[in-house]
Amino acid sequence: MIAPVIPPQSTLQELVHGPLAATRSIGPADDNLVIGTCTVGDSGRILDKITFAALDFNSGTRLELTCLDAGVLLARPVPDGATAVTEGGYFRVPYRLRRRVSLSIGHRALLIGHRSHRALLIHPPAALDLLCAPSLQLMTEGAR
Repeated sequence: MIAPVIPPQSTLQELVHGPLAATRSIGPADDNLVIGTCTVGDSGRILDKITFAALDFNSGTRLELTCLDAGVLLARPVPDGATAVTEGGYFRVPYRLRRRVSLSIGHRALLIGHRSHRALLIHPPAALDLLCAPSLQLMTEGAR
């Protein structure tokens, strides 16, 4: 039996030159902001190479992690910080801090960095509910 010939589903240019680069989404209005996401890894590992590079969080950078009232974590470089960025380009959030903001292994976290302040906010899912409450309200009202 002869297998049916199925025409390619993409354009000839993509077949010859490979897939086209995805268009970059519109960035934040403030050029000092850098936004990323990560999945919390084992032992509280936080990793987003693009965000860390923008904030100049290189291997060996010592960080101070602070739990803010809004239920988010603030990471700032300080000379005597208790946490360090490893050679792998990540740092670990201690269990006690993760527990205070309900950030568990496997959770997705929103990372918002400020280049000129060299500060990183880590938003766990619980904080995102509060952060996005107005938008979620509009969505539920529009679904009615």
